[in-house]
Amino acid sequence: MDAKFIGGVVLALLVGIGIGYGLMLAFQPSGGGPSPTETAPPKKVYKIGFTLPLSGSLSSIGKLWERVVDIGIQDLNKRVQAMGCNVEFQAVILDDATQDEKALQNVQTFAQQGIKLVIGPAASSQVKAVKSYADSNHIVIISPSSTAPTLAIPNDYVFRTVGSDALQAKVLATLVNHEGIDKVVVFYRNDEYGNAFADFFKRYFEGEFGGSAALQAYTVDLSDYSSEVDALANTVSSTGAKAVVLISFDTDGANILSHASTNPVLSKIRWFSSEGIHGASEILDPSVASFLVQVKFMGTRPVTMTNVLYEEFKERFKEATGQDPPVFSETLYDAIQIAGMAVLYAGSYDGESIKNALPTVAKNYYGPSGWTLLDENGDKAVQSYAIWAIVETSPGTYEFEDIGTYEGGSIVFQ
Repeated sequence: MDAKFIGGVVLALLVGIGIGYGLMLAFQPSGGGPSPTETAPPKKVYKIGFTLPLSGSLSSIGKLWERVVDIGIQDLNKRVQAMGCNVEFQAVILDDATQDEKALQNVQTFAQQGIKLVIGPAASSQVKAVKSYADSNHIVIISPSSTAPTLAIPNDYVFRTVGSDALQAKVLATLVNHEGIDKVVVFYRNDEYGNAFADFFKRYFEGEFGGSAALQAYTVDLSDYSSEVDALANTVSSTGAKAVVLISFDTDGANILSHASTNPVLSKIRWFSSEGIHGASEILDPSVASFLVQVKFMGTRPVTMTNVLYEEFKERFKEATGQDPPVFSETLYDAIQIAGMAVLYAGSYDGESIKNALPTVAKNYYGPSGWTLLDENGDKAVQSYAIWAIVETSPGTYEFEDIGTYEGGSIVFQ
């Protein structure tokens, strides 16, 4: 192999086009293409299943994720064609309605179609619901947004292109402590994501900062949360809490905040949140957003440190939709890229082979979400966090804005 080719491989690694020597060597064109008298071999088609929350409590971001899938699949096909591979990847998208049972049904449907590689589902409770079936049937699951620490399990078929909430819970506890709050009520979804986040938050807030965190779960998928918000107000009053830490998704969180905005107890204390509600257009409604500005609402969210690839992706997404990409868009995009490359690296559309190839591929890929290196549990190993808030950009107009970062164990505001 000459120096020119080696240099090309190194450049490919740096810009996120390829994944290294083994893949480039294995899939170089063997010659200059078919002769005029030869017929080109048929293109090999690989299908990737996508189980997305196109309806339900995460539909605000799920609908925008469809555009991310379009961009990601287009780029993946351009990538493999540039490498000389006679291969095409196709997306098969199913709506899981942000429901555990539906996500499992989708994965089973994919299996019946011979699909061994699935991106999604979004929620940790859904990932938990599909895990046993995926492991038993050797179906690779790559979730771009599941963060529950309880799913950080080694040597299974579940991978996550985002870090575990074990760290984000610590970041959120650090933020609340930084703001001078020593007593909170954690109001959280009674599901895998909410239960794990609340437990880890309480552990850090009380163990490391000496605070007090009362835990109060709420039932998911209700049409209205007025009675649950009234119960929360009673807990805040009885405990003397100075703030509420909300662990929610989009539609449930927006409904909760709309009721809290008119509650005489809850409208006079601080509010904090995880990333679960970030990007939900419902909370930008002036009636809710003005309340959030009033109570100095702050949240934490996993982010990608600024890089050229993310900025390019962001601009392309905004040109296509008129909006900034919602939370976890970049991790979804990169999940698509490493999924496709893992198929090529494995040399076989086989679940076990793809599973074994993914860590190597991820280790050598850098995309809009940054370095996709995975830890021993198959989760993103390097994760940064931002502090976000709702800001009024002009009279009656509100936007999501990152106002700080978590650096070296401390909160740093911009």
